[in-house]
Amino acid sequence: MIVIKNGHLIDPQTGLNGKRDILIDKGRIVKIAESISPPPGAEAIDVEGCVVCPSFTDIHVHFRDPGQTYKEDIFTGSKAAVAGGYTTVVCMPNTLPAIDEPSLVRYVIEKGEEAGLCRVLPAAAVTKGRKGKELTEMSLLKDAGAVYFTDDGAPVMDAHIMRKAMEFAGSIGSFVADHCEDLSLSSDGVAHEGEIAAALGLPPLPPEAEDTMIARDCVLSMHTGMPVHICHLSTKVGVEIITWAKAMGAKVSAEVTPHHLYLTDEEWLDFDCKAKVSPPLREHEDIEALRWALASGIIDIVATDHAPHAHQEKMAEHQHCPPGMIGLQFALPIVLELVRKDYFDLPRLVEVMSINPARKIGLNPPKIKEGETAEFTIFDPTESWEVNEETILSKSKNTPLLGRKLIGKVKYTFYGGKIVYRD
Repeated sequence: MIVIKNGHLIDPQTGLNGKRDILIDKGRIVKIAESISPPPGAEAIDVEGCVVCPSFTDIHVHFRDPGQTYKEDIFTGSKAAVAGGYTTVVCMPNTLPAIDEPSLVRYVIEKGEEAGLCRVLPAAAVTKGRKGKELTEMSLLKDAGAVYFTDDGAPVMDAHIMRKAMEFAGSIGSFVADHCEDLSLSSDGVAHEGEIAAALGLPPLPPEAEDTMIARDCVLSMHTGMPVHICHLSTKVGVEIITWAKAMGAKVSAEVTPHHLYLTDEEWLDFDCKAKVSPPLREHEDIEALRWALASGIIDIVATDHAPHAHQEKMAEHQHCPPGMIGLQFALPIVLELVRKDYFDLPRLVEVMSINPARKIGLNPPKIKEGETAEFTIFDPTESWEVNEETILSKSKNTPLLGRKLIGKVKYTFYGGKIVYRD
């Protein structure tokens, strides 16, 4: 038996927004009240000053298993997830081999269950081998447990194949998520096309490489009536396109990463390839557009695109360095900064990090409600902590945030009625 004392409970689903105690017995929430005296033998956890909310769902992570477990594996990725307050993650299919057949879908699910820290679910590839030529057996993959379809890390360049994929995925109650990048425009670019790339002589990656593909996918969604999800939105024009598409009735949803809400292309000023990510870090006006789009509901979800790479890979010359940065432990403090700056409030934070992403993949979001299994996170919104190799629980450490201090720290994560993370 556990009693959580003095927490500020926030759950937009139940209307909770105030100070309450929680009694947990045999993994279930049995009582929520203004004050609960701990029964004999119960563990009392005083969380004065902390927020208690439904745990988070990240629909876009890379755990590199199978095939590249020197970067990350499902166990180490799960450790980083629960330290960030996440109890559900969706692994991308750009593994070796690609997750394009049912046995590989089941492999990821079983490895997640073996780790036992959080719910690990796979997205399956749209095309066989992620080569963009032939659709996968979507029905079989969905039956095996795939929650959606994406060739993430690569766009579906062929519009005809993308249309067929959207139609088929939609017909079986799923959806396609696209990494929007016109490869004929992005070419060998590594950094946002702007003043900094020009000054440093870095190959430019123009924003229209992303914008044109977003426009294509939105139009396809509008005409087919099928859903499409835009991965890691990063441009102000992309925000406008999605705003238009939603107004036209297209079934379009979008996610934004913490790093695109927080970091700009100025991270390249020291030529550090930890700043290389796809899509690239943009300019201040893009960040501002993304923040207001998240606040207004144009962007539906925060997803980390947690992308671990080995140290030696990120030390390579900028054109040969793989794009990506880790993010599971940094999402909460970065989104909390937007709360502190009055872009939106804590209930909206819970919506974009917990409720909306869970619903997007067909799950019932965790609820803080009597009778429910305890699945929530407790965080201190004012605690400052340093990002360093000791505090990062991912196997990889590739982030420009190394050495910086963030405000907002997860203290406990409950999953399956048990404490799976304790700071």
